[in-house]
Amino acid sequence: MDNYQKYLNSPNLTDLIKLLVNKVCNESIYRENQNLVLKKLENSMKKINFILVDGLGSRNIENLENLFTINQTEEIVSTFPSSTSVALGSINFASKPLENGLIGYYHFDRNLDQLINTLNWKGSENYLKENDFFSSQKSIWETFNERDINFNVIQPKNLLNTSLSNHIYRNANLIGYENLLELEDIFSLPEVIDSPFNYLYYPVIDVAAHVYGTNSDEWNLEVSKFSEFLSKITNNETNRYTCITADHGVVNINEKNKYKLEYDESVKIYGDQRSVYINGDIEKIQYIFKDIPGYFLNDNQKESLLGLPETDELKNFFPDQIFLLDDETIVFPNHLSANLKGYHGGLSSLEIFIPLIEIVN
Repeated sequence: MDNYQKYLNSPNLTDLIKLLVNKVCNESIYRENQNLVLKKLENSMKKINFILVDGLGSRNIENLENLFTINQTEEIVSTFPSSTSVALGSINFASKPLENGLIGYYHFDRNLDQLINTLNWKGSENYLKENDFFSSQKSIWETFNERDINFNVIQPKNLLNTSLSNHIYRNANLIGYENLLELEDIFSLPEVIDSPFNYLYYPVIDVAAHVYGTNSDEWNLEVSKFSEFLSKITNNETNRYTCITADHGVVNINEKNKYKLEYDESVKIYGDQRSVYINGDIEKIQYIFKDIPGYFLNDNQKESLLGLPETDELKNFFPDQIFLLDDETIVFPNHLSANLKGYHGGLSSLEIFIPLIEIVN
């Protein structure tokens, strides 16, 4: 419960993007969290790089000595759940997960009786575009366009034109890259150097954390390579403020702490493997989770972490129950079987605390 209280009392990822957008637009579009201060961002700085490093939790890197730790000025928290699609939704729409509708790794639509992966939207490729609730969301990129502010969204080429990218980056100027060498060339382009705002999404470190675990040789190598890349691009120009953070951290899970759930189709399980959403008969649900280390959130805890649904659209995908697993424990629902080393989605310190790294040249 200590992490629960720290999470509620800490500035978060949504607070950060609101502050940055206000700065770029030079107006108070969003209400800012006064407890969040960017220590190196001065009024005279007119150009900003915002870099999201997937899976780079501040507690994952605290024992390293590199560009990240040397330039870290603060520690903030991720979204709840601490999951990639949830965090990307909050960043791109500058809103809480329940406000933009992306509330978990897996989404469940009661009206359609449909379970959907919110990263690849396989089998539901047009869901976001055809659903009025989601398609009516206003992105920060549309806010920039309204004010004639030039910007670039830079992400891996294999993510271009995917369902999630088309949704969160609507009306954005997209640039794709395949590797760090190509990314280095992109950051030397005049249109990038002169841009008031560049947003880079980098997922490679998260992939290494999932497959090999944090602090593995493979993970350390990827962290080191990206740190070296950032050293190069932050020396390319002057009067540029670079803010680096993560969507979440990662916790390594031992085999003995992985639990397979047994249930029938009358129970719907979705969300994340560490913050589990469940619909169905409460007695059945309690029986399914009776031997799983963790606890069900009460209504006050659900409201403080996720909010409570106020419209029919929100009630359509809001869970009956939320089960929060103990640290270093995960479950496998029927739709998931990949046995990985690193996971996230919960409220452990390794998952929720993310670095605020500031570099100025």
